[in-house]
Amino acid sequence: MRLTRAISFAARKSLSKPMSSLAPGHILSGARWNYRIKEAVEGDNTQISTGFKAEIIQHESSLGSPQWAFIKAASLSDATAMENLERERRSYLLPGVASAACFRKLYDVFDNSMGGTGTWIALEWLDTTLAEVKYLPGALNYAIIQSFLRAALSSCVVLENQKFVNTDYKPANILLSGIETGRVVAKVGDLGLVFPTGDRFEAQPYSMRAPEVFLGQACTEPSQVWAVAAMLLCWIKPGILGEWDSPHFLIDKAWSMAKIKRLFPSWNLPNPGEVEGDTLKAAVRSAGRMSLEEPEMQAISPLDVELQGVEMPEQLRDLLRLMLIVDPNKRPSASSVLTSREFLAFEKLNGI
Repeated sequence: MRLTRAISFAARKSLSKPMSSLAPGHILSGARWNYRIKEAVEGDNTQISTGFKAEIIQHESSLGSPQWAFIKAASLSDATAMENLERERRSYLLPGVASAACFRKLYDVFDNSMGGTGTWIALEWLDTTLAEVKYLPGALNYAIIQSFLRAALSSCVVLENQKFVNTDYKPANILLSGIETGRVVAKVGDLGLVFPTGDRFEAQPYSMRAPEVFLGQACTEPSQVWAVAAMLLCWIKPGILGEWDSPHFLIDKAWSMAKIKRLFPSWNLPNPGEVEGDTLKAAVRSAGRMSLEEPEMQAISPLDVELQGVEMPEQLRDLLRLMLIVDPNKRPSASSVLTSREFLAFEKLNGI
């Protein structure tokens, strides 16, 4: 994770009152350990909570601890940040989540602990995120892919068993350690947008949003599998999905849908009259036009062609083809991907 001593304006606004209590050197007293704040952590500009790296100070009765922790804080003045932090805390109470190796560990939770102005939680520290690593063909990156795919898909399985889904899979939420040694550890972080299956509409970042969610359906188990695969594709080939090159934020949704249509020509993009809601009707209409007319879209080829244009092993291409199925009814489950011939072949390539 990138560290910075200069906290962004958004972070200062979010935590303007409790910032003094989270200054470098301040010690937070936890039930499990104490935590000495070292530095602020810079995110990917999408987080609304604020993070800090902290040194763990053992209690006299404790029998060993990691060296570092990640402190996530939210101000009472920011209702959304508080809701997400509370939702993350509740997510760790779901059976199987706290004990699963695929999730970042939760150490301590404090409510209204910052002088009555906010809440913080202490979490496991990992060195970096997938967003901060560049894809380069080679054994190290293939080991990273194998590790984070197994972690992400395993996290899907754990949540699915409890009828929950994570609507925020993205490279910044895939945490990594050991990439310089080749002994890669990958975990899923930031569970603030975990919801009951079928409860959340208009969910997922545009780059990772499943086709059915774009068309007004709720985020369900198959939507998670798409998001994991799309996250991998976007990391390998940045900008291939999503709104990053959209000319205006008002057409971001349609722009992102048009990219899916270019990558998957067989995707049945409905006529405006076949969907509900004026906003969705306009997005569908614009997406259809953009996919045919916009020069940026003409540069996008069907998925197989795009995959052939990037250096990667055929086993990885097969794995992406397996997961990136536009029909959610035909898309494999996370558990079936983990036991699939394609996934096992990619693991064998990496000597797993």
